[in-house]
Amino acid sequence: MPNHMLQQARQAIQNLGNGNRKQNDEEIQSIQSSIQAAYEQCSPEEEQELRELEAKLQQHHS
Repeated sequence: MPNHMLQQARQAIQNLGNGNRKQNDEEIQSIQSSIQAAYEQCSPEEEQELRELEAKLQQHHS
């Protein structure tokens, strides 16, 4: 069964950048919360994907 929180984080990162800076900062905080929640439910394969999503998020944030 796919991890719902992982899917949400993945979609949110794809949609990131379509708003102003303040909105993006709020979205980033929301994504970080989703990623942390996903870690609690994920498989080892999903954990690797979460690390990759965190790296993408850091690229958007910097």
